Amino acid sequence: MMTGMDSVPQCDVPVSILQHRINAAKDPEETAKLQKELEQLLERRELIRQTVQQIVRLSTDSEEQAERVLTAKQCLMERDNYRAAVEYFRVQCFDWHKQECEYARHQLSVFVNLCEERIPLARIKEAIDQVSEKLKK
Repeated sequence: MMTGMDSVPQCDVPVSILQHRINAAKDPEETAKLQKELEQLLERRELIRQTVQQIVRLSTDSEEQAERVLTAKQCLMERDNYRAAVEYFRVQCFDWHKQECEYARHQLSVFVNLCEERIPLARIKEAIDQVSEKLKK
């Protein structure tokens, strides 16, 4: 038997769970608390998404290349650069081992694309540094 949860993409499960909990809440205080949690979760996800987009735009040479990096589904060949780039992103920006930053894992295909576009690792790290400075403010 399929439930509504079966068709939710993995990255949207936390949102879906909170929405179900909001709908099931009987107490207005509980509803408000859960609504606030949902808003914070969605704000964090948007921050992660925008941060990755800024990293791409700072790393690439043109708007066309940036769009390609943000939308393509390339196969990973540049494994060493990819590992170094995503680990640097995890340490400097969003540690996806922490529940509130878990959504960052769903943005890693962009780093595959940056590496496959042959963007130098130093340039990717420089972009991460620039963006992470804004996050720390």
